[in-house]
Amino acid sequence: MNSKRRVYIVHGYRAKTSDHWFDWLKNKLENDQIAVTILAMPDSANPQKEAWLSYLKQHTVITPHTYFIAHSLGCVATLLFLSRSGYQIKGAILLSGFLRELPEIPELDSFIGEKINFENIIQQIPDRLTIAAEDDYIVPFSLTEEFAKAIQAPLLKVSQGGHFLGADNFKEFPLLLTEAAKMINS
Repeated sequence: MNSKRRVYIVHGYRAKTSDHWFDWLKNKLENDQIAVTILAMPDSANPQKEAWLSYLKQHTVITPHTYFIAHSLGCVATLLFLSRSGYQIKGAILLSGFLRELPEIPELDSFIGEKINFENIIQQIPDRLTIAAEDDYIVPFSLTEEFAKAIQAPLLKVSQGGHFLGADNFKEFPLLLTEAAKMINS
């Protein structure tokens, strides 16, 4: 493994490291000699902001060659972690991100509301990309559009992808692999 390039995959609410496309993406990137860790965020069925941020601090080694690929609540946690720490990373791909409360999931409200310095985030993450599906039934597409604008990241729009879950037929995610490989190998 080329330890210079490291990717951390941060899952979202109610997810496990073995869910959705996480293992598939890890295996594909490792085939390209990229070190990948899927972070097992604590108690994902009852996420607590401080526990998640503490976990990120304890289980990541940040260098200028670090990348994050985060999904849903993982996007919010990743931005909060970077905002608080001031760490400089190489890039991030953020899927189905949001910065507002989701009325259907009040369990996530504690993650929303803390001020994030977006000017600093833009400096801390020079390579940024967001991905969202227009038919996302958990995080409305408009919220990910707003998220992308806040961090000044290009938004890659998928017409049909739901919330990019295994239940949405996302056991593999070739588009994400292509974008990750482009970002990491550029």
